[in-house]
Amino acid sequence: MPFAITIQADSSPIEAVLKQLGNFESLKNQLFDEIGAGLVDSVQHRFLTGTDVDGNPWKISWRASMQGRDGVGVGETLRNTGRLMSSYTHNVLSSGVEVGTDVAYAPPLHYGATILPKNGQYITFAVGGQYRKVKQSVLPPRTQLGINAEDEVMILDIVGSFIDEHLLRGA
Repeated sequence: MPFAITIQADSSPIEAVLKQLGNFESLKNQLFDEIGAGLVDSVQHRFLTGTDVDGNPWKISWRASMQGRDGVGVGETLRNTGRLMSSYTHNVLSSGVEVGTDVAYAPPLHYGATILPKNGQYITFAVGGQYRKVKQSVLPPRTQLGINAEDEVMILDIVGSFIDEHLLRGA
């Protein structure tokens, strides 16, 4: 070769990072667990603020508005007992994390639903000592699950901190 330039670099920092990347398999559950915990916090925050994934307020439920008429203030939609809100959890998977609940009535509250009587023409139910008789009950969607822009930033922060702590500093 009549003319050549040879560049040599100290590759030890790069090799160290690559070695740490090789250890990612043993560390990824920790990363996914942290992301899952952050997403569960985000879902629970939606219950506390009564807002959907995009930050829009949920339609106030009939029960919550009835509680407000008792002079106690407006009740909190989807938080009568707190069971649904506290049931959300996360599972670490081999390739990520899932967030959800095993509460059977979560999907109709999330997506919305129309409830029709099983027997007869009416649904009868009591809330706050008052009985109501209706032909159907329409539940508007009140989304709880989903990833919004704030969640994306949170996830990127967690991943960035993970890379800094385990890959860069570990090198």
